[in-house]
Amino acid sequence: WETYLPAFKALVQDANVKEVMCAYNRYEGDPCCGSDRLLTQILREEWGYDGIVVSDCWAINDFYRKEHSHQTHPDAESASADAVLSGTDLECGGSYKALVESVKRGLINEKDIDVSVKRLLKARFELGEMDDPSEVSWTKIPFSVVASAEHDALALDMARKTMTLLQNKNNILPLKKEGMTYAVMGPNANDSVMQWGNYNGIPPRTITMLEGIRNALGNTDKLMYVPG
Repeated sequence: WETYLPAFKALVQDANVKEVMCAYNRYEGDPCCGSDRLLTQILREEWGYDGIVVSDCWAINDFYRKEHSHQTHPDAESASADAVLSGTDLECGGSYKALVESVKRGLINEKDIDVSVKRLLKARFELGEMDDPSEVSWTKIPFSVVASAEHDALALDMARKTMTLLQNKNNILPLKKEGMTYAVMGPNANDSVMQWGNYNGIPPRTITMLEGIRNALGNTDKLMYVPG
């Protein structure tokens, strides 16, 4: 409640997001993508969310795989049924193909699946997937907005406002330009690709941590770099 949920609650109730992703891990013994507590009681009933819930990729497989998984379910049929019944409408993965067999085995009925199908179709209509592209606002966004000056400025502002300094022993920060020798260590300090993370685009320019420190100090022979 104190660490994770406040941000999600704000996004659901204040930002009115249309899609929420459920996590890989377990909560109170249930995989998050099959958690009635998280997805039904808190998200939908208490917060009033009526949009889509999508699984993280292959999270439903983690319900039943034999190794390195939760092993809370015996097979894809039972895992998929429980995930849908808990409110996970869409899966990133292949387990939901088993829902046909889930219905045949009586693990879930078609009316329960229809609840998720309706949410998904509603979202697809709202995105304009069923309309002529000329009538869809998203098709009118030019590629020039990617990495535009306006967006770069917003990203910089967000970075400055969200950084958190946990410790500043001996007031070492801000760095002093005179009278100090600095060592920057580790391969990631000079690796721009590492800074992109994953699920990433490719930025037009990346300043590494080493470059940033060098820029802050100015051209100085008092800065050493050790890749390690």
